[in-house]
Amino acid sequence: MNAALWRLLFGPVGRILPFRFCGVIARLPAWGAWLLGIRREITLRNLDMALGNLPASERKRIARRSFINLFTVYLELLTLRHLGDDELHRRLRIVNIELLREIGEGGALLLSGHFGNWELLALGAAAIAGRPFSVIVKEQRDYGQLARMRTARGNTLIPTSRAAREATTLLRSGGIVALLSDQAAAEHDVLVDMFGLPTYTFAAPARLALRYRPRVIAGYAVRQPDGNYLVELREIPHDDLPDAPEGVRIFTQRYVDDLTAAIRRHPEQWVWQHRKWKHTPGVRYD
Repeated sequence: MNAALWRLLFGPVGRILPFRFCGVIARLPAWGAWLLGIRREITLRNLDMALGNLPASERKRIARRSFINLFTVYLELLTLRHLGDDELHRRLRIVNIELLREIGEGGALLLSGHFGNWELLALGAAAIAGRPFSVIVKEQRDYGQLARMRTARGNTLIPTSRAAREATTLLRSGGIVALLSDQAAAEHDVLVDMFGLPTYTFAAPARLALRYRPRVIAGYAVRQPDGNYLVELREIPHDDLPDAPEGVRIFTQRYVDDLTAAIRRHPEQWVWQHRKWKHTPGVRYD
């Protein structure tokens, strides 16, 4: 898409598109993607490996609903920059918001995943807490429109190409760094258990946590039946862990366990469409 179309989508379209109807509108493109087979087999393969104890019909239902969730997020993205304060507070309710407001000089590492609406979580939690974050993001080919939305409430962005250096500097000085750490990692990262599967997971969050000892806070924006979102923030403890490879593994397992528990409660809200286990021995995606 060219720059004008991106500006149209994130500008006039996002301004008039009602947030509350995004989930309804999303059903059409979601069903289209499903029928066309876009990432369908990857999604079903992941669900078969992770939730194979469920009947095939239930896994298929979760897969279809996960496509609706994904396209709902895509549509809601267009609206986020245009939400007023009152609507933002209505759309996003955060339990334990004090965890963010009470972050002290030691700083914080905020962890989440591609679950529910992760973009609303980053933008809204910072605005509601009054504590802007530095968010690690992949650079996009959208002529800066997604970045404009992400920074609309005061957050700053750290491109993944500079993440290690800038996150280190921020945590050393007591800053707040937020990132998603649930996509497929390479074989040089840490190997933990997820849904009973050996899963390579990014080690950087654990290394940052154990080296600089910020508070580590996890949370996920869970879509509710009315289309609004609920977040329950909690700390991931790490004071008992050494800054050593075994400490990194244990910490990473704690994060993965926290994420897995959220997925088990609401499996249709995780993005199953990526090749999460592509580096796991014996796993193939056709």
